Amino acid sequence: MSITKNSILSLSFILSSILTLHAQQDKHFSMFQHTKSQINPATAGFFEGKYQLFTNFRNQWTGLSDNPFRTISAAFDTRFEIGNGLLGCGINFYNDVSGDALYSVNQITVPVNYAVSLNRTTKLSFGISPSLYQRSLKNPNPTWDNQWTGIEFNPSIANNETIPSDNLSVNKFDLGAGVYFQTELSKLSWFSIGVSGQHLTKQKINYFIDENGLYRKLSITAHGNFGRKNSTFTLKPNGMMFIQGPNKLFILGSGFDFLLRGQSLHTAYHKRTSIEFGAYYRINDAFVLNTIFHMAGLGIGASFDINISSLNSGTRGFGAMEFFLSYRLSNSRGFGAPSVH
Repeated sequence: MSITKNSILSLSFILSSILTLHAQQDKHFSMFQHTKSQINPATAGFFEGKYQLFTNFRNQWTGLSDNPFRTISAAFDTRFEIGNGLLGCGINFYNDVSGDALYSVNQITVPVNYAVSLNRTTKLSFGISPSLYQRSLKNPNPTWDNQWTGIEFNPSIANNETIPSDNLSVNKFDLGAGVYFQTELSKLSWFSIGVSGQHLTKQKINYFIDENGLYRKLSITAHGNFGRKNSTFTLKPNGMMFIQGPNKLFILGSGFDFLLRGQSLHTAYHKRTSIEFGAYYRINDAFVLNTIFHMAGLGIGASFDINISSLNSGTRGFGAMEFFLSYRLSNSRGFGAPSVH
């Protein structure tokens, strides 16, 4: 049975990536609230601190293939005061490898934005993200349906497919853009909403013919942070929706942050330490549970996707595991002026 599943996945990836591209869909992370600059370039530099380093790893569909989907990303961003506004910039990288055909996508993105203050508590940012987009097949010799003998797949049987024996690769320039609005409701509460577009150039990424282009992608995100003075609890709701051709995704939920130790008022001896539990629902796909540990500028998190889609019979509920590590560093001035969350 595992051979059949592996072969079906290999066939589906070859067909979708080489022939029609109708099923193309970008990467997505369950802990999307921590990958803001990868979704919207206008968010680069919007965090508590001066410099931010981030990396994460996602492992998906382990029950359907011996070579499940694996996604790794890394990012750095910061901000500078320029005139009456803030210049945010950074660099993002991600690598995504899918299935037995080892279908791989690599992308390096440079988000840049400029944020203006509408008043003392509200900022509006506009950003762009030029990037290099690469996709490849490292194993273009999977088994096909006509190689099934009734017992197993026989690779010695001619597959009658016109796929070259060497690796396939294509490289293209890509471009994204976005706008981001954030307002502080109090010293401990803020709310933000962002709209962004990816693959605006709709670059052609077919291996053999120059016809099909990437679907443009529209993303809408909303984030909140609602705390109260003298309270150890903070509510952190988050939501995201994207549309990319025929593909749609909507996820909504919240983090529930509990303070373990407060920061020293007059010294830097004690740093703020908390633990956050999150629960999210990705419509018609999965429930997502996560846990995040915050200590000073360090963040360590893990999430688990409970699959409820039509693939549930094959996955037995195991959708994906995701891990991330982040670190935020403040300069000697601390949080910076004006403050940005």
